[in-house]
Amino acid sequence: MSAVRHPNIHGRLARLVPAVVLALTVVLVACGADGSDSALPGHSVALNNGCIACHSPTGEAGVGPTWKGLYESTVTLQNGSTATVDRAYLVRAIEDPAADIEQGSKVQMPKNTLSDADVQLIVDYIISLK
Repeated sequence: MSAVRHPNIHGRLARLVPAVVLALTVVLVACGADGSDSALPGHSVALNNGCIACHSPTGEAGVGPTWKGLYESTVTLQNGSTATVDRAYLVRAIEDPAADIEQGSKVQMPKNTLSDADVQLIVDYIISLK
């Protein structure tokens, strides 16, 4: 016996499959499954608190240093010393912006009222921006 191919069913499937793939793609992107860094909770916290107004997550120049590639980099501070940007450095920089000011900074980051949990979310987000 050979399989019978019905032209109407084949045509319907050929039109249906791309529509289903598109619908699933839209759902996955909306749920943050696209792998983008903006799906991380820290992105929303940073956006809602105005951090991204000064700190670019894309590598573009801004008022403050870009966050892209910042984690595990070495920065030169105003006093001439250097520091490796690790989790502790990022937490300190967010909680006490005057503690370690990067050389060349034109504007000092203002104090904020972020909770410890929000600081950790932002740090996780910065770390993700490789």
